[in-house]
Amino acid sequence: MTTYAAVDPMGSGDTSINALHRVLATTELPAATVERIVNLVSTRPRVSRLEFFVALALAGLAQSGKDATIEQVSQAAQQNSLPEPSVDLTRLSTTTSTLGYNASPPPAIPSFQPPPMPQRSQTYDDPWNTNSAVRRPATVPDPFVAGYDEPPGNPPPGAGTSLLSSGLPTGWWSRQESAIVTIIPEKQGFLLNRYTVYAVQTDRGPAVQRRYSEFAWLWDCLIRRYPFRVVPSLPPKRIGPDDQFIEQRRRGLARFLVFVLNHPVLSQDGLLSTFLTEPHLEVWRKQNSISLEEESMSKRVERNEEMSVPGDCSEKLAVVRRKLPSSVDHWTRISIIVERMIKRREGAAADLTRLTMTLNSLTEHNNSCSLRGESDDCELCAGVRTGLGRVAVRTGGLGEELDARSRVLNSTLLEAVKSQRDLYLAFQALFVRHDRLGSDAVDKLKKRVETAGAKHLAIVNSLEALQGPAKSKAQEEGEKLRISIEKDQHQIHALLNRRVFIQYCMWHELRVVLHNRENALLSLAIQQFVREESEFSGRVHATWSTLSDEVDIMPYE
Repeated sequence: MTTYAAVDPMGSGDTSINALHRVLATTELPAATVERIVNLVSTRPRVSRLEFFVALALAGLAQSGKDATIEQVSQAAQQNSLPEPSVDLTRLSTTTSTLGYNASPPPAIPSFQPPPMPQRSQTYDDPWNTNSAVRRPATVPDPFVAGYDEPPGNPPPGAGTSLLSSGLPTGWWSRQESAIVTIIPEKQGFLLNRYTVYAVQTDRGPAVQRRYSEFAWLWDCLIRRYPFRVVPSLPPKRIGPDDQFIEQRRRGLARFLVFVLNHPVLSQDGLLSTFLTEPHLEVWRKQNSISLEEESMSKRVERNEEMSVPGDCSEKLAVVRRKLPSSVDHWTRISIIVERMIKRREGAAADLTRLTMTLNSLTEHNNSCSLRGESDDCELCAGVRTGLGRVAVRTGGLGEELDARSRVLNSTLLEAVKSQRDLYLAFQALFVRHDRLGSDAVDKLKKRVETAGAKHLAIVNSLEALQGPAKSKAQEEGEKLRISIEKDQHQIHALLNRRVFIQYCMWHELRVVLHNRENALLSLAIQQFVREESEFSGRVHATWSTLSDEVDIMPYE
């Protein structure tokens, strides 16, 4: 399990042929044996967790001098006597490409030492209090926002109390909070109710364990409290998911957290802080009552904030709404194309690795001159064999380089493209919520107030002509109408304020969130991609140039 974790630290459920070859290369087995093991377990660019362990078992059999066959592995598994191969993980961790490229290693799965379970006690602390100090440790590297790390100690973007302060400060894109979501390898729960657990690591505290249902709970609470804010959707859930589906869901959960953490309003929510820092969230939920009151009930729009909303805000929103379906379609297609490009690179990396293994096996096999016999050699054969060895070294380095570049593209460019798609999908969902929840009964209440006011005026005018019980009854009816009118007027005032708040929220999400993120983060992603591709191409060109010089001295006769 330790060996597999070294090549799949994020718990995605599969790894590359190149990574498997690097592991097997540390077993000191002959190149022909390593090649045969790799070809036995998989013909694809990637190997599953099971195929990886089968390869290790085959390596263990080969090291013990037994036949390395699938049948032998199956027989040993039935007898519970699978051999454990000798693998040097220190060599694996220091293995680098011959191109001089050291890809940053992905973060390891956070280790967990949960504090003791808290005693059940009634508490009246406000779970929505956002003024509590949150300890912010040093920045944690994040594969999903590579290149956009936030310097330690910087306050989260948009910190403040008024709505105007939720705008993005200068250089906000260079201070993005990060989130790492990894899969805990061991599933939890009973036999018929097994579930996946995720390790969530952010800048706000130590890693915590969360189930998908707890992500869904957080999303539901945010939607209820902030119905007129952009909240991205969670990745779907499926009965009996495979490793690939779980990996895609892990990436989707990470994108969701990164977005929420860097939203100028949502990032300040107390529940989000609790989700990211509370070790035992299930216990906390049982001990605390949570208010799901809509944001407009506790916040008000100041006069200067109201004046900042342009008069043609509705028209601008309508234009954006018309463009969204096409934007979603374009970015969905771009994400599919980018994913295919990365898959092709993974395939090319696997082919280069297989070519390297075959060349190494060939040079092992042709260890003497075919003309002079097994015990003798000639300069021609030795020179050609040396040249083949140099080709194998360089193709192996190219395979490692291409494999590392594919991993980087998976965690940077592909995630940036999918984040762009998620942003437009989230804005589409915002418009749907606005249609469903943005309407009110102001017009109906105004008509009711007018009718009740006319009745009340008629009663007041008739009081002078009434006496005795009739007058008392009329006064009681007039008082009821007055109270009803005041109540309706108060509700009208609250609903009109809510209208203003909703309009301000929609403008804020358009101007601050959508406009900034769809442009600034896309520029960063493209610049990073082009810069790294240029460096990558330069390293590949340098390798081929070096190999060209090395094979020029191969003899002809």
